[in-house]
Amino acid sequence: MEHVRIRACTHQDIDAVLQLDRQWEQEHIAHDFIPISREEFVASLERFPAYFLVAESGGGLVGYIHGSVHFGKGMAVIAEGEPYVEIENVYVQPGFRHRHIGGQLMERLLAVAGHQGIQRFVVSSTSKEMDQILTFYRRHGFTPWYVQMFK
Repeated sequence: MEHVRIRACTHQDIDAVLQLDRQWEQEHIAHDFIPISREEFVASLERFPAYFLVAESGGGLVGYIHGSVHFGKGMAVIAEGEPYVEIENVYVQPGFRHRHIGGQLMERLLAVAGHQGIQRFVVSSTSKEMDQILTFYRRHGFTPWYVQMFK
């Protein structure tokens, strides 16, 4: 099994992250998936560099996570003015899934936030594999707060 290193994303990684995002789109594993533009990834990296991490193996990127910092506006689960990280995307290439890489990315992001005094997080998903996604997030301490369904 190849060693995977979790590290901060750099500007030099953006093209590889874009490729991962395009691969994600081609998998058709999410409803209404909209790829992120290069400019949006660069802006996210520049605005929230601590919350943009990549998983590297064999000299290439095999996954990424990125989030943004916000302040509560009196939501049911986050108090007015309380800082929180919104996890925007988590992706791991198919051949590297089920090896805890997504979990390592998540735990590192949670730790970074914790070191900066942030203890609250929000994430949403349009995955077509909702049971797996819920299991993943619950494993990392998340609790469902809002559910929207369709038929």
